[in-house]
Amino acid sequence: MGHLTRLLAYALRTGADVAPYFVSLSQAAPVVSTFGYPCEYLPSMTATGLAPGRWHAYFAECMAQVMDRIRPAVVVFDGTWPYEGIPAVQETFPEVRWVWSRRGMWKPGQGADRLEKAAWFDLVLEPGDLASPADRGVTGKAAAERVGPITLLDTDELDVRDKARAALGVEPDAPLALVSLGAGNINDTSDDVGASIAALRNLGVQVCITKPEIAAGGGVHSGVHVVRAYPLSRYYRAFDVAVSASGYNSFHELLRFGVPTLFVPNLQTALDDQRARAGFAAEKGLAHQVTTVTVESAEPLLADLLARGTEMVSQVAQFDPGNGAADAAMRITDLIR
Repeated sequence: MGHLTRLLAYALRTGADVAPYFVSLSQAAPVVSTFGYPCEYLPSMTATGLAPGRWHAYFAECMAQVMDRIRPAVVVFDGTWPYEGIPAVQETFPEVRWVWSRRGMWKPGQGADRLEKAAWFDLVLEPGDLASPADRGVTGKAAAERVGPITLLDTDELDVRDKARAALGVEPDAPLALVSLGAGNINDTSDDVGASIAALRNLGVQVCITKPEIAAGGGVHSGVHVVRAYPLSRYYRAFDVAVSASGYNSFHELLRFGVPTLFVPNLQTALDDQRARAGFAAEKGLAHQVTTVTVESAEPLLADLLARGTEMVSQVAQFDPGNGAADAAMRITDLIR
């Protein structure tokens, strides 16, 4: 959802004279229609089972068909690896301007060859990162137009606590946590998800999990509430604490919107330096982090967040220049005019 979320953040802040149109490889693409925008799903290489060469040709053909129908002035690609089929599309539609929306915080020593593809684009746009002082990747010195960290919503768009809890269908007054760590088994305490839930229950905290967390098996525990809302960040004031991976969107939404958080970086990502992002937040006293969750390691950190996490996360304001989505949208639309 990260790519769609950033692109939606841009689209929502364009003027009335701009008509955003989405083409997405994500199976979550239908969510775009709930914002009033048309969207087409283009199956990814994995979804099609095609070999790389055949898929890139397929991508180029599908994109050319879409562009022939809608005749865009600008195409915005959000991702860290521009597809090999893009130059073929550009040759067919030479009048179209192209933007690469490319977040930073790449793992050190990784992805230098990808930066060469910046030459394909009229504009390289880098969504800022609160943890940018800890960025040791190749994008740190790469040419780009940089904007503030991107979140889909602004703080004033969040529901108040009572309304958020009512929307999620949870108790109005009980301590409540969000666990968002990817697929896991909620009943296995040797698993990050299961250990997080056990630690929270030991502290008397009720738990919400996002839908993917039940993917690896195990029935839903009677004390766990599954939430499927998008954007979930609209309801963040419902939560007293969170346990989350430190991917770009979750990291910035949780900190900007004031949720005391225990970050658990996903170390298996190909490029995203979640360890550095979570480490920065912990070093600055904005959040806590652990690389592996056990009940014993998580419980005291979660107890501390429940006691003083609001004070900790309030310090984010000194690092946050504000939502860069409107600035990004302006730079994109400037290419149209």
